[in-house]
Amino acid sequence: MIEITKITRIDDMRHIALLDTSSISFMQGLKVKGLQPETVLRDYDLILIPEWVLAEINDAAGRADYVQDLIEQGYPIFCIAEEKYSDLANNEEGNLYQIVLASTRQIAKIRSYLRQYVEKADALDMDSFKDWINKLYEEWPISDQLLSTGRIKKKNAGEVSITILAEIVSWYYPETKALTVYSQDRDTYEFQRKAEAVLRDVFTSRTPVPVAYKSNDAILCQLVRTGKINLENLSDYRKDVRKITYSKEQEDHSIVLVTGLIDNEMFAQIVADKTVHIVF
Repeated sequence: MIEITKITRIDDMRHIALLDTSSISFMQGLKVKGLQPETVLRDYDLILIPEWVLAEINDAAGRADYVQDLIEQGYPIFCIAEEKYSDLANNEEGNLYQIVLASTRQIAKIRSYLRQYVEKADALDMDSFKDWINKLYEEWPISDQLLSTGRIKKKNAGEVSITILAEIVSWYYPETKALTVYSQDRDTYEFQRKAEAVLRDVFTSRTPVPVAYKSNDAILCQLVRTGKINLENLSDYRKDVRKITYSKEQEDHSIVLVTGLIDNEMFAQIVADKTVHIVF
């Protein structure tokens, strides 16, 4: 188990990455195969892991050791507790409730919980964010599972934490130059896209910082294009057919967005085509 330095502010950070458990597991696997996938993280001056995601990372010693190694190499990895999200949002707890509500838009049981036990007719009557967010995670209203470590795994908790954090940075830190979520979980991608659409009606006077994603396939693509992996060896690191969303330049120079199940042969073609950019 690792303990990562916790922070409550992200002022003056311009290039920010948020790490999910799925990406850590993938990069750890690439490391075992002799690669240095962490080179994709060199572009950031802040790498954040929500506390609930850190709990998931600590469920596997290999993942925890890999993150510890990254910290020892000097990567700016920090943890932030979900209860401290209010500090990031200037203690605007009414707006923060709207961010949480939007981030759980696709999870009916959580939205029902929030409406019943958290929301008040007057936002000023609501409990403090710290109290109700901790209670939400303690009473997580979707299925859970007791792990061999003794920890209770709560479905979608990590994805929700990352989505909320991404939206806070997006709406409250307009000076951010790059905000990228590292995750292979399509729920995270869908949660954030839907949340941003809803929050445009909440923060009508603000413009959000765009949230980018790097899925496992996006990481592989970057490693090939930077010469870390030979194109012909892609099948050594990618074993299954996966759904990918990518943009591609057509012959008339227009850009088309494509989503489909991509096998390794097609994936190699995509990676070799420099007009293609993997969205997720």
